[in-house]
Amino acid sequence: MLKIITQMALTAVIGLTLSIPANAGIIINEIFQNPSVVTDSNGEWFELFNSGLTDIDINGWTFGDNDIDSQVVNNGGSLIISSGGFLVLGRNADTLTNGGISVDYQYSAVFLANGADELVLFDDVLNEIDRVEWDGGPVFPDPTGASMALTSISLDNNLGSSWETSTFLHASGDFSTAGRCNDDVGQVCSVSVPEPSTLAIFALGMIGLASRRFKK
Repeated sequence: MLKIITQMALTAVIGLTLSIPANAGIIINEIFQNPSVVTDSNGEWFELFNSGLTDIDINGWTFGDNDIDSQVVNNGGSLIISSGGFLVLGRNADTLTNGGISVDYQYSAVFLANGADELVLFDDVLNEIDRVEWDGGPVFPDPTGASMALTSISLDNNLGSSWETSTFLHASGDFSTAGRCNDDVGQVCSVSVPEPSTLAIFALGMIGLASRRFKK
């Protein structure tokens, strides 16, 4: 009987673990939609952060808006975001003409509006992973020559109150923290350790209770 209870409890724990998608740790962390030292077509970019415990390959993922902009990531191979790491995707990967930003992946089919727009991220089977819908100023920041920076990875990044305008000055003259934590707006970047679910705790407790019972 103890063996059966233990197997059932372990099955529940494993099932719960497998049901948590690893991709859920990828978040849109910084958006630079309106550069001032270069044109939008040269200087737009956005940054992803992996808050999960595992490295994630985003090759084959899709990003775009709610309208017609859409791009499939085709890196010709893996495009890994390490656990606790960042990845910058931009319109132009040439640091001499994009404002001095180190871009990890260059794209061409998505445009980030200076006013209201959306950025939606899907995995390789089109599960929605993250989205940010900014309003061009009423609630979200509306910067020129600076990025919108998420202030905490624990906040809902689809709320304007979760974002501030970057204050870190690049040599180029624009403001952003591309490729690193938004510490200029108080962000602390760390990986998230999932809290044990109620059912998992119950299952482990059952093992303990059964073990004590059969020892008597």
